[in-house]
Amino acid sequence: MNIEIEHVQLEFIKEIQNNICSLRVQSNQLCFALKSGLLFLIDLDVPSTISRCQIPLISSGDNVEKLLTMWMSPDGKLLLLKTNFARYYLCNVDIIRQQQQQNQKQQKRSTFDGIFILKRLGKKSSDVKYVGWFENGSLLCGDSSGQVLEVEINDKHGRQRTDAEVRTIFQSNKPIDGVCWDPDNRKMMIVSGNKVMLWNKVGSLRNLGEPSEVEQFEGLHKDSGNKFSFFQKTGTFAWVTRLGVVFGNLGGNKDILNRAKVFLTVELPESSHEIKDVILTEFHLILLRGTTILIINQLNNEVVFEESIWTQKSEKIMGFSADYSQNPPTFWCFSSSNVYEIILHDEAKVVWRLLCDQREYDRALQLKGLTGWERENIYYKKGLYLLEEQFKPLKAAESLGEADCVSLGSIALRFMQPPGNIESLQIYLSIKLDKLDSKNQMQRILLSSWIVWNYMRQLNDLEEQINAERHLDDIKQLNDKKNLLVSQLHVFFRSHLDCFDKKTIYQIISRQNRDQDLLYFGKLVKDYKFVLSHWIIQANWFEALNVLLIMQDPQSAYTYASVLIVNAPEETINTWMKMTNLNPVELVPSLLTYFTNYQRNSQGNKKNYALVYLNWCVDEREYEEPILHNTALYMLITDNVEDGDSHELRVIEFLESHRGKYDSNFILRLSIKFHRVRVSIYLYTQLKLYKDAINLALNLQMFDSAKQVVETSELDSHIKLKKSLWKEIAKAMLYRDNGKQDIKHIVRCIISESHELLEIKDLLPLLDEFTTIANLKDELIRSLEKHGQSMSRISSQIQQSLQMKKDIALEIETFKERYRVLEPGISCSSCEKLLQTRKFLVFPCGHCFHTDCLIKSILNSNDYNFKSLIVNFQRRLSKDRNSVRPQELESIITRKCSLCSDININTVDDYLNIDENEAEKWEI
Repeated sequence: MNIEIEHVQLEFIKEIQNNICSLRVQSNQLCFALKSGLLFLIDLDVPSTISRCQIPLISSGDNVEKLLTMWMSPDGKLLLLKTNFARYYLCNVDIIRQQQQQNQKQQKRSTFDGIFILKRLGKKSSDVKYVGWFENGSLLCGDSSGQVLEVEINDKHGRQRTDAEVRTIFQSNKPIDGVCWDPDNRKMMIVSGNKVMLWNKVGSLRNLGEPSEVEQFEGLHKDSGNKFSFFQKTGTFAWVTRLGVVFGNLGGNKDILNRAKVFLTVELPESSHEIKDVILTEFHLILLRGTTILIINQLNNEVVFEESIWTQKSEKIMGFSADYSQNPPTFWCFSSSNVYEIILHDEAKVVWRLLCDQREYDRALQLKGLTGWERENIYYKKGLYLLEEQFKPLKAAESLGEADCVSLGSIALRFMQPPGNIESLQIYLSIKLDKLDSKNQMQRILLSSWIVWNYMRQLNDLEEQINAERHLDDIKQLNDKKNLLVSQLHVFFRSHLDCFDKKTIYQIISRQNRDQDLLYFGKLVKDYKFVLSHWIIQANWFEALNVLLIMQDPQSAYTYASVLIVNAPEETINTWMKMTNLNPVELVPSLLTYFTNYQRNSQGNKKNYALVYLNWCVDEREYEEPILHNTALYMLITDNVEDGDSHELRVIEFLESHRGKYDSNFILRLSIKFHRVRVSIYLYTQLKLYKDAINLALNLQMFDSAKQVVETSELDSHIKLKKSLWKEIAKAMLYRDNGKQDIKHIVRCIISESHELLEIKDLLPLLDEFTTIANLKDELIRSLEKHGQSMSRISSQIQQSLQMKKDIALEIETFKERYRVLEPGISCSSCEKLLQTRKFLVFPCGHCFHTDCLIKSILNSNDYNFKSLIVNFQRRLSKDRNSVRPQELESIITRKCSLCSDININTVDDYLNIDENEAEKWEI
């Protein structure tokens, strides 16, 4: 421990020299008083700011009132001052500071606001020697006459009185050296003369009664200063007697004073001075003897520090003050001219070994400032003590788990020695595991595996005890203990997931045949593949599917698809439908395996769930893979059902709704193999193998199906083929039942159903030689009548054609005589220049063009056919002039006018060239 005594620099205060009468420090507020009544208030958080206050002391002639001492409340807000005139002042520090700030701003003189005279305390003629403050605004005063006075500063509403209430609560025949009150434990201690008195469980301070404990020690012969000190946080007290310093702790309910220790004066270095003041630290006594400060260890009464303060001749060391509100507490010493701070560094380092020697391990662990190594040593010593002397292995394991100063193996061996204690070993290993960080992953794996192995041993031992037990009550208790242990194991799994090596834990648990724990661990580490395989092996399809749904892993679904759908088809396809990332193509082999098993075991009323799933894929999810459609059709076609026609219609409906998404040739071969005739006919029709479709239908005398094939809309554009197919149908119908049916009715039906595509003349070659004309008379008459009507229509059309020929010849002759008169000075409709200057042409519509202008206009048009004729003529002309005739060009360009024919209409989308200068003339 390092101890320093630092001098507080106060030389700038001129009045301080040889004038200090008292110093108090509370709640980090320092106040020292001068004999002249001048107070100095310093907030140690802001030490540069000092507040001053003058107490209004009396001065008359040679009698001058002086301050003798003062006491400060624990919160640092109130001061109690004592003068040589037996007058007591109460000062409110906050009001004094506020008043000084206002005076500084307004530059006024000091006033006395916040200072009150306690007249009632003065009337008691009390010479107060010791003051104990309470937090509720009350205080206990012990005086030289043996009175203990309760002084109530606040009224019942909590407001400060101008004059406090004073009442006597105890009277002794000797002066009061010290008073302390412990409100938490309701304990009161009074030191008077040569006696120390203790009251336990005090109901009211006004009715103390007889003390619970009394001890006597020889008191000092003279009043040498402060003899008593109390450290409320630790509950320790110290009292200076002639024999030495008595100190102890108020903890406990009896023999408190009897257990007090005594530090003998003879143990101190020789001196002619008596002990003048005493204060307590947590583990030391600080004594003032003359100008010497001594510090004594409370645990072994050893003097750990001794140092004298240098003083001037007229300077006198006055006493101590302690501020226990700080952490750590601060300690102060003052003389008539100076103030000193006593600083204790690393107090804990001095006492932790002593506390361990006294087996106060918990108190040692509460020390602040210990290094990690020191704390570990305390835990180690505590653990060994609990294990070897107290025989408390569980608590010992908790302490040893915090000690890293020894090897793990050596401590573990202690717990494993006969008879052994696995539970304490578990606690120890768990604590060591929790202290390891992620960098020590290998050690974490080893410890976690060891702990799991120990759990397995504990469970096995319990199960052996259960099997051997015969009493139901004992069995119940053992089962409860087992359930608790299992829950602890599961908690350990949850809290240490990052510490495990999965394969190692699987091996440990599986070799103990603890399936439930194995599954719990697998779920916890989200090793769903392992859990899934376990349920598959156990044939628990419901749990397996639940795990598969949680996993949402396609590969696992593919792996176990066959076994799941064969054993739990409905639940399996429901699970597959909920797995959004599943590719049904990968499931086709499993679906076919299920279908094979389904056909083997189906009795007609069993549902094909593979087909249900495929229908869901192609209808609702709209998968377009051909293999899915082919598989679904395969199952539909090869399914053994009794109602064949309706089933075939169902197949055809599927084919119709998914046209183009399946292999038609493959399905056709299937339908032929499994005698699905309607399906085969439908597929022949789709493949445009109409003749094959007709032949298949007719071979089985399915005339309606054959007629449906012929009536396919695609055959409407192939009349010849359609007619030949109808002939095939007609031939089969005529020779059905060896020709014994009604030929007349059949012929009429054929002609009607073919929509008269077949006529009687087409049917005659198909009839046998035994068919009589009488059977065909009506149809022959109807055919002849129809033929006559047709000939009449043809004759009428011929007459109309001849008349049209005559009209055209007449119009041609009329055109030969047509002419047009041109006015003098007429211009070309294209270039608008005089028409007669060059060769020109005149159209019946009245438009006139120069020949070259007409050719140019045609070439600039969009009539590409017309343009190509002219370009072709020009090309032939450029190659050989003798190969063309002038009349040929004239016949080309005179076909239509380039202005009023479709040549000009085709230029409606062309851009217009507007002369802007001309357009400006039209602006209004």
